Amino acid sequence: MNNSADIRKENKKTIYRLMLGGGTYTKQQVAIGTGLSVATCNTLLNDMQRQGIILGGDKLPGEVGRSSILYRIREDHESYLAVHFYMEQGRRFIETLVFSAVGRIIFREKQMPEYVDYEEIEKVIAKSVGQIPNITRIVVGTPSIAENGIIRHCDIPELENTPLKEKLEDRFHINVLIENDMHHKAYGYYMKHDDQDAVITLAYFPEHILPGTVTIHKGTIIKGANCFAGMTGFLPYNISRKELLTMLEPERCMPFIAQSLSAIIVLLNPGLIVLTGSLISPGMLECIKKKCGESIPPEYMPKFKAVDSFDEFYVEGMYQLAVDRKEI
Repeated sequence: MNNSADIRKENKKTIYRLMLGGGTYTKQQVAIGTGLSVATCNTLLNDMQRQGIILGGDKLPGEVGRSSILYRIREDHESYLAVHFYMEQGRRFIETLVFSAVGRIIFREKQMPEYVDYEEIEKVIAKSVGQIPNITRIVVGTPSIAENGIIRHCDIPELENTPLKEKLEDRFHINVLIENDMHHKAYGYYMKHDDQDAVITLAYFPEHILPGTVTIHKGTIIKGANCFAGMTGFLPYNISRKELLTMLEPERCMPFIAQSLSAIIVLLNPGLIVLTGSLISPGMLECIKKKCGESIPPEYMPKFKAVDSFDEFYVEGMYQLAVDRKEI
C-alpha cells in the first residue's frame, strides 16, 4: 500500500497531467477533472505554487473568493532535452530537441556526423545544456536494446556496449532516461489517441536494417525481462542474420514481414498493427493480411494501417515519458 507521501505525489501528478491540457483552471475545475476533493486540490495547488511549478493569477470574471483564482502550469519552470540517433540509407543522424514544461519545442537541430559514438552524443548534449540552464531530464532514443542504460545490438556499431546512461549522468549530473526508439514511438502513438484500453503494435520495416516492433497494452509498453520484446529481427527465419539483411528489400521482403507479424499476432493479440518503413506501402496491406491469414484464424486478425512515418509519435513519446518520470 502506498504511504501518504506517495499518495500525495500521485495526486500532484494527476493534477499536473490535467493542467498539461492547456489553459487555466480553478480549484473546483481541478477537483472535477481529477476526482479529488476541493480541499485536497486547494492544499496541493498551493504546494505546487510554492514549488514554482504552477502560477495562480487572475480570477474568473464576476467571481469572488479564493476558489475563483485561475491556475496554470509555469511553462519555464523546467525543460526536457531529447536526443535520438539512427541510421538511414547508410547515413548516421542525430536529432536534438528541447521541450518546455508544457511540451512546446523551443530548440530543434538535426546533424549528420560521420560517426555517432559516445563523444559525439556528449558533444551535442553539452551544447544544449550550455544554452538552456533549466534542463532537468535527458531523454534518449536509441535504435538498439537499452537494458539498464547499456546500448546493445545497435544499428550503429560504434555505440555497441556503451553504458550510455551511466556516462551521461556522470558527465552532466542530470537524470537520463534511455529507451528503445520504438518504445518512444508506441507511447507517443498511444498518447495521441483516445482509446486507453487499446492493444496496439507499431512495426518498423526499413530496408537492410533488422525490423522492430513494440506493443503497448492498455498504456503499458511490453518490454520483456531484458527489453528484448518485439525484436522480430531475431526470429528464426532459417537463414543467417547477415543473409536476412540482404533480403530486406522490396522484391523479397514479404515472407519475412508476414512471419514477423504472425508471431506478434499469436503472442500478443493486438487489435491494430501500424506499419511504416521503406519496405511498407499502403498497397501491401491486403497482401500482408492474406499471408498472415494462412496461419491466423480470421476472427483473430487485427486491423492493419500504414503511415508515412512514426516521427510525430517519436517526438510525442519522448516528451510524454519525460513527464511520466517527473518528480513533484
